[in-house]
Formats: sequence, structure tokens, C-alpha cells
Amino acid sequence: MDKAPDFDLLPDDTTDLTNTCPIIIKSGKFKDIVYRYGKISFKELDDGSLNVSMEVEMIKAPEDFNQQDPEFTEAVGNIFTTIVEQQVTTQEKDLEADVHEDPVDNT
Repeated sequence: MDKAPDFDLLPDDTTDLTNTCPIIIKSGKFKDIVYRYGKISFKELDDGSLNVSMEVEMIKAPEDFNQQDPEFTEAVGNIFTTIVEQQVTTQEKDLEADVHEDPVDNT
């Protein structure tokens, strides 16, 4: 897998919990494009691998931008993978801290 371009998560004022927060790409060919993930689907393939498909809602892009560009598809996939890996790592650290925390003495 190629490295994800630099990106930031942007604040979102909407209360629609079915949407992810907007993401701005901060480097590379797609710098300054803003998008959000829509529906994300996972399907296990016969060979045991996992196929991930996702809808991408464009928020800010140049007029002539081709959302079907394979390089863009790869970039948003790499960003998604990075976000998931960061969340898993954070949750593992939190769980490990909880497991090793001294028990509370309520006596």
C-alpha cells in the first residue's frame, strides 16, 4: 500500500450522524480537495481477503476534477486505512491501560 497523503479532519456542524466529518487533503496531486465518506461496505471474498467499497461525497474540488481517477480512489482508500489504523491503535492503548489500571478499592 502506498502512503496516504497528508490530511486533516475538519469540524462538522451537521448533526447527521450517518456522515463522516469532512477531510481535506493537504499534500500531493489532490491538495486542497475536501470530501467525506458516505456509505462504507465490507465484503469477504472467497480467497479470504476483504473488499472495501465506499461512497465519497465531494465537498470542494476543482471544476474539472475527475472523481473516478484511480489515483484519487487509491488516495482516499489509503486515508481511510490510515484513519482506521489510528483508531485501532488508540483503542488498543486505551484497553491496555484499562487492563493494567490498579483496581479501585471500594471498602
